[in-house]
Parts: sequence; structure tokens; C-alpha cells
Amino acid sequence: MYKKILVAIDDSETSASALREALLIAKASSAKLYIAHVADAMLMSMHGRTFSSTLNIEHAIVEINNAGRALLDNAIKSADGIDAETLLLETRNRRISEILSEKAKELGVDLIIIGRHGQRGLATLILGSTAEQLAKIATASVLLVRKH
Repeated sequence: MYKKILVAIDDSETSASALREALLIAKASSAKLYIAHVADAMLMSMHGRTFSSTLNIEHAIVEINNAGRALLDNAIKSADGIDAETLLLETRNRRISEILSEKAKELGVDLIIIGRHGQRGLATLILGSTAEQLAKIATASVLLVRKH
């Protein structure tokens, strides 16, 4: 049985499926559940030079973090009867998969659950999706969940 589970969420339908799966497994295993969201402000800072005259980057980053906190606050409501806590993480110019893998290792997580969007394209072909990258580098087992 699993003792500590980390589920990574965003605002997608696939992520909602991953959260539902994590809640079921955590409840069945009496496991501690960490619900994590990685606030990815990297795109804002990459374009900062281009948009600096029309966009306040620091304000945008605060708003991205606020949206992440709201997402986590909503997700924790569904964890009734489960020992759960939320984690708002930031990319800080690193891949989301690296952030999640390191946090899972730090917490001693034995299962990571993440949605698999099934997207295709050049970037996915070259770099792989966040879920695929995480499955490759994580020291814990990784469950990839499709939308259902």
C-alpha cells in the first residue's frame, strides 16, 4: 500500500481525472496526499523583454500564483476524510517535471499521479510531455492518468 502520494494538478480536465484517481487511491490506502500545482511563470519571463512596455511581469507572476492557490484551494475541498495538504510550487526557470520529481523525493512520496494530455507535436516529440519526463526521472512510481 502507498503511504505518501503526490498528485500534480493544473486547470485541465485530464488533471481533474488525475485528482479523482489520487483521491480514490489515497482513501483506499489511508495515505497522505499532497496536491501540488506548479506555477509556471517561465513563459512570462521569457517574453518579458518583448512585452515589458505593455505588461507588468511581476504583477502577472503574482496573478499566476494567485490562480494556482485558488486551484489548490478548490482541490482540497474534495479531499474530505483524507489526510491531505496542498503545495504551490514555482518553476524558477526549470522544468515542471524536475520540480515535481525533487519535491516528491524530498517528501518521501512513493506514488506520483499526473494527467497525461496525449498531445502531439514537435515540442512533445523533441522534449516529451511533462508527464513523460516525470515518469523518466522520478524515483517514485508514476501513474499517468488520461481524461475519463
